[in-house]
Amino acid sequence: MNARSIFSGLMILPLTCAMAAAPPAQSSKHAASQKQQPADMASRNELATELADFQANPQDTALRSKIIAMAKSLNPAPAIPPLAQEDFAKASAQMAAASTPDNFETAAQLFEQIAVQAPWYAEAYLNAATAYSRANEYDAARRNLALYMAAVRPGIDTQSAELLRRNLDRKQAVQFQQAVQQFSANPTDAARLHIIQLALAMGTLPEVPEEARGHYVMAVVFGNSASDGADYERAITEYKAALLIAPWWGDAYRKLASAQALAGKYDDAITNLIFYQAIQPTDARNAQDEIYRFKALAKAAADDQAKKQTTEQRRKLVQEKQQKELAATESMSYTVEGRWYPVSAPNGYFVGGESNSECDYVIRQNGKRWEVKSTCTPSARTIDNVDIQPRQVSFRLLGKDPAFAFSQIAVTLSLSNDGQTLEGRAVTYDKSNYAFGDHAIRWMRRK
Repeated sequence: MNARSIFSGLMILPLTCAMAAAPPAQSSKHAASQKQQPADMASRNELATELADFQANPQDTALRSKIIAMAKSLNPAPAIPPLAQEDFAKASAQMAAASTPDNFETAAQLFEQIAVQAPWYAEAYLNAATAYSRANEYDAARRNLALYMAAVRPGIDTQSAELLRRNLDRKQAVQFQQAVQQFSANPTDAARLHIIQLALAMGTLPEVPEEARGHYVMAVVFGNSASDGADYERAITEYKAALLIAPWWGDAYRKLASAQALAGKYDDAITNLIFYQAIQPTDARNAQDEIYRFKALAKAAADDQAKKQTTEQRRKLVQEKQQKELAATESMSYTVEGRWYPVSAPNGYFVGGESNSECDYVIRQNGKRWEVKSTCTPSARTIDNVDIQPRQVSFRLLGKDPAFAFSQIAVTLSLSNDGQTLEGRAVTYDKSNYAFGDHAIRWMRRK
């Protein structure tokens, strides 16, 4: 063995003896300390990485919660960046000087921006909640209050946060009751949705009044025993009455939607399912599938209705065509040929009447020529220019006597649908062929 080896062995021997003689507890504590420091550094490095990601996407609520939990687990707590502290002082001064809801909302937004710089900064959330409360933005106030309770470290007095929460409860209860009263006076869909939003912002939905429960139970009874549309309408009426009193009642909306769908009112059912989704977001998937089902049923019902309308239109067209054909057939069976007597009229040009059958006017076909004859026609008058159509007669009554004041009377008569009457006009002309009179005339068929 050389001198160097002997020297090394002499050095190792005392170090070994010293390690063996060291107290066991002290050695264990030192080892733990050596392990804890690298783990703490790793956690802080991870926190810095997550913080950078969060600041690039401050809307990531899950990442914010993760950072808050990580920071809360570190001891000592991560430091608040100097810039965040400076901004906190400025925002505090701005909130102290605020006097309007808009001012307080601006201050609250500044505190929220500070919380983006240091998401574990509990006081930033508490001040944001306070400012939002003063701005009457209760939903935002509760959100920040919840973040404060998540970020505040153990041992910190949270009495001010509890006081703020109770104040929010009181303010929201007053606001909620006012909204319900306004809704009762004017129950619009917008007012209904506003109440739902206020109820959700309160954290716990308000109790359903007993009167609303009474209507609800009646609606369930009517719906369960319904056999036709009228029964479902009774259920629908009661559900609506319940929701007029408690417009935040999610189950009532779903029941109402089902009754409306069974009554064929699919659009109304879809509207009420949307309200239900707003109240029960955890069941939104099932409600959305139900909306799709109602839309399909609505489309099928609309298609059926369109088919029925088309069928009805076709039926009416066929019926109208048949009626026209029947009328045409009947009209062909009627003819102007026959014996007619004039209905007496003041200053009438035709003599005769129902009681004077000897003075009837006879319309007949003589060979290929039609003629109008009457034994009552004075010799000074003749009937000329006879024109017979299937349902119309026209002729001229001429005067040959110089004392006769008229040169001619132009007569036009039309046959009624039942073939029993000839009605028309008689236009008189003077000797200069000037029309100076127009009179209604009527002939009846002699039976």
